[in-house]
Amino acid sequence: MKIKLCKKYSKKNKLVKKIVLNYPSAEVTIKSCIGMCKYCKSMPTAIVDGEKIKKKSIKKFIKALDSK
Repeated sequence: MKIKLCKKYSKKNKLVKKIVLNYPSAEVTIKSCIGMCKYCKSMPTAIVDGEKIKKKSIKKFIKALDSK
């Protein structure tokens, strides 16, 4: 699983730790822009295997990755 995160999300370090803990084989990269500027600063957003995902909390974001 390839996950691209935006560097502007305030809790990106916490999000990366949760992703690596739950998905050790995932490739996590932090990009300067992923094209979701309206949401990046306020909620967890990422491009996962080419699909854009945004959720209101880190917990909900991890649950959304479970279905991938």
